[in-house]
Amino acid sequence: MIFGLTLCLQAQLLQMGEASEGFTPIFNGRDFGRWEGDEQVWQIERDRMWATTDKLTGRKRSLALVHRGERYQDFELRMEVRLRNGRMKLWVQSEDRGEGVMDGPFVEISDGRKMLKTNEWVEYKLLCKDGKMTAWVNGEVKQEDLPATAQAGLIAFEVEAVPAMEVRLRMIRIKKIR
Repeated sequence: MIFGLTLCLQAQLLQMGEASEGFTPIFNGRDFGRWEGDEQVWQIERDRMWATTDKLTGRKRSLALVHRGERYQDFELRMEVRLRNGRMKLWVQSEDRGEGVMDGPFVEISDGRKMLKTNEWVEYKLLCKDGKMTAWVNGEVKQEDLPATAQAGLIAFEVEAVPAMEVRLRMIRIKKIR
């Protein structure tokens, strides 16, 4: 219990320091708030949201969790991510086409191709500015000059049902650049 309180306090202090830099949380750690998605896939546990597709292996479509708050154009997003057996798409400047299907630019976050280690928490940062995206994992550039648009749009996380996988997210915060 003390360990859990320590982690919670560390997260609050980090976010308070980032607030002076213009970051605001888009996940409060308690409920989905402005996030919308399939509750058979996306859940909240302690201070994190997570998705597992272990029981959905018969479904072959993707499943998105969409932030219904503001639409973002140029921004920096920071969060902690942990993946098991798979990949997740982070959609930016996107549109919701319904039934968990997104359209627009995205970046793939994967535990394959040496991007992330399986089952380890990492600090993930995405800068989306002037029609380009750059992604960092634990301070190291992993992807750069990925195409984005000059349009504001929704942010969403998307997992795929096949193969069965799990993703955990916490401390999701964003700063508008313009």
